[in-house]
Amino acid sequence: MATRKEGSSWCVDINIGGRKGKRIREFGFKTQSLAKQREKKIKSDFAAGKGVKEGERLSDLIDRWYDCHGRMLKDAKTRYARTLAIASKLGNPLIGRFSASHFNDYRTQRLTEVSISTVNHETRYLRSVFNEMKRLGEYEGQNPLSLIRTYKEPHREMGYLTGNQIELLLESCRQSRNNHTEIVSKICLVTGARWGEANGLCRKHLDARNNRVRFVDTKNGSSRTVPIPEDIKEAILEIAFPESFDRLFDDCKSAFRSAVKRSGLQLPQGQMTHILRHTFASHFMMNGGDIITLQRILGHGDLKMTMRYAHLAPDYLDKSVKFNPLNFPAI
Repeated sequence: MATRKEGSSWCVDINIGGRKGKRIREFGFKTQSLAKQREKKIKSDFAAGKGVKEGERLSDLIDRWYDCHGRMLKDAKTRYARTLAIASKLGNPLIGRFSASHFNDYRTQRLTEVSISTVNHETRYLRSVFNEMKRLGEYEGQNPLSLIRTYKEPHREMGYLTGNQIELLLESCRQSRNNHTEIVSKICLVTGARWGEANGLCRKHLDARNNRVRFVDTKNGSSRTVPIPEDIKEAILEIAFPESFDRLFDDCKSAFRSAVKRSGLQLPQGQMTHILRHTFASHFMMNGGDIITLQRILGHGDLKMTMRYAHLAPDYLDKSVKFNPLNFPAI
C-alpha cells in the first residue's frame, strides 16, 4: 500500500521503479490527503529524472556526462564548457524540475542574442547529454528536449575566391612574418583541406615519394589521403621545420587572418580560413570535376554536404535538355 496510517498520522511507503526499485518511506503526515500528495510528488520527480540524485542540478548531470562520455569526444573541452554555459544561462535548474517549456523559453530569448545556428547547436548539445546518460543507464527519465525540434537554418552564403583574388591573397601571405602561412594556404587550395588539417600536418603524413598527404585529425574522425602537385611537395620540403620536428609547420592561423586583412578582401561571415576549402571545391566543379570524387577528397560523410557545389559544374543538369520526353518519338 502506498499510503497507510501509522498511529495517529499517515506515511508514504512506496518502491520507486517497481518491486526491485528503491524503497522510500516518509512519516508524519497529518492526513491521508497530504500523504497522497507527497506520494504523487515523489513519483513525478522520479518520472522526470529516474536515477537522478536528490537535489541534483543540470550542471551535475553534465559533469557526470563528461566523466562517463564527454571526455572522449574530439572537441571534449569545448563541448563541456559550452554545455555548462548553457546550464548556467538556464539558471542551473534541478533536473527533476527541468522541462521542455523551461528550455523553450530560454531559446526564445537566445534568438534575440545569437544566431539560429548557435541556438540549434545548444539544443543538440544539451539533448545529447540526456540521450547519452540514458543510454549508459545513468538517467532513465524522459529527455526534456526529446520533442523540441531545431529551427530551420537559412542557407549561408558560400563564397569562393576568383583566380585574381587567390593571387592577391597569396601575395599577402608571402608578406607575413610567419613563413609557413603561404604554403599552408596553398595546401588548402590544392587539397580542399580544412585549415587545421593542413596546418597540423606531421612529417609522417607526407608521402614525398608518391606526392600525397594524409589528413588524420579530421572533423569527422575519418582519415583521407589526397594527392598534391610536385611543386607543392617541393615547397613543403624546402620550408617545413627540420626533420627533428614532428610537425611540418608552425601555427599560422592568426598570420593568415592578418594576411586577409592586409589584402583588403571581403569574405563571407564565418569563412575566414574556410574560404580556401570552398574555393578548392568550387573551382574543382567549375573545371569539370565530378561530385563523387569531390566528396572523397573533402571527406564528407554525407553526399548532401558535397551537393552544395554541384550547381557550379558547367554541364549541371544539362541532361534534362537531352533526355526530356519531347526529344523522343511517341511509342
